[in-house]
Amino acid sequence: MKINFEGIVGQEQAVEKLKRSLENNQISHAYLFEGEKGLGKKDIALRLAFVLNCTGDDRKPCNKCNSCIKIAGGNHPDIKIIENDGIIRIGEIRKIIGEMQLKPHEGRYKVYIICDADRMNMESQNALLKTLEEPPSYAVLILLTTKGYSLFPTVISRCQVIKLYPENPEVIKHYLIKNKKIDEEQAHMLATFSGGVVGRAVELLDNPDFYYRREKIIEICDKLLTSNLFAVLEQIVFFEEHRLYIEEIFGLMINWYRDLFMYSETRNMDFITNIDRKEEIDFHAAKIDSAKIRDIVFIIEKAKNNLRSNVQFRLNIEVMLLNIREVLSDGNGGRSEI
Repeated sequence: MKINFEGIVGQEQAVEKLKRSLENNQISHAYLFEGEKGLGKKDIALRLAFVLNCTGDDRKPCNKCNSCIKIAGGNHPDIKIIENDGIIRIGEIRKIIGEMQLKPHEGRYKVYIICDADRMNMESQNALLKTLEEPPSYAVLILLTTKGYSLFPTVISRCQVIKLYPENPEVIKHYLIKNKKIDEEQAHMLATFSGGVVGRAVELLDNPDFYYRREKIIEICDKLLTSNLFAVLEQIVFFEEHRLYIEEIFGLMINWYRDLFMYSETRNMDFITNIDRKEEIDFHAAKIDSAKIRDIVFIIEKAKNNLRSNVQFRLNIEVMLLNIREVLSDGNGGRSEI
C-alpha cells in the first residue's frame, strides 16, 4: 500500500514519520502537530484524515473514492474541524467527546482536528484528558498548535508529537514557480521574505500592500542616499501611516542593506533577496562602502529594539533616519541618541 502525502510543501521529516506509522498500521489515537503559523499543520492533518478513511486499494488517498470526494468537499460526516477565534471552552470539548462515543457514520475513523489547541482553557484540557486516556478505537484526535508549551504536559504525553519547522527557501521558491506560476526572481524574493514559512510566502504574493511597502522602503533608502535632509524627514509620515507593520518595514530595510553588503563584498547577485532590483542595488552598492552599511544595519536594529521600550514612536523613527543620513553624508557631527 502506497501512502501519498503529495501537495504538502516540504516538511519531509514530519511526513515520513507519519507515512512510516501508517504503512505499519501504527495509528495513534491522538496527534499533536506543532509549528508556527503557515507551515502546513492543517494541510497535513487533513491529508491524514484522507488516508485514514480512503477506501482505495493501491494508494491512499486515492482522491477518487466516495470518502476522498466528501472530505475534499468538506462534507464528510466523520471529519470535524474545530476552528475558534477565541477561547475553546469546555462546552465545545464536551460536544466533541459526546460525538466520539457514537460510531462512524460512513468512514473507518472519526477524525477531529482542533485548530489552535492552545486556546483550550484549563477546564477544556482537563475534560479532553479523560478521552485521551481511554479513546474509542475508531477515534483520532489531531491537535494543532503554535504554542505547545500552553498545553498540559499530561495532554502532550498522550499524543504523538509531530513538529514542523521552517523550510529551506529554495523549496518554497520552487513551489511558487510551479504552483503559482510566477517568475524566478519574484519567487526568490518572496521565499526569502517568508522566513521559511510557505503560508507566509503565499500570503505575501497576494498582498498588494506588501509590495507597496517594499517599493516605498526602497524609495526611502534611495532618498537617504540622494536627497536633502528635508526630503528625508518627510518620509516619517509613511512610517506613522504604516505603524502596524513596523516590524515588517524594519525587516525590509535590513534586507535592503544586507543585499547591498552582500553585493558589495561578493559582486554576485546570487545572494541577493531583492533580485528584481539589480540596477538599484548596483547603484547603491557603488556609493556606500561595507563599513557604512554595517553601521546603518546597526542603527536600524537599534530602532527596532527601541520599539520594545517606551521610546516615542515618531522620535525613534526620526533619530533612525537622521543617523542613517549622518553615516551616508560622512558628517562628523556625531550620532543622535534617544
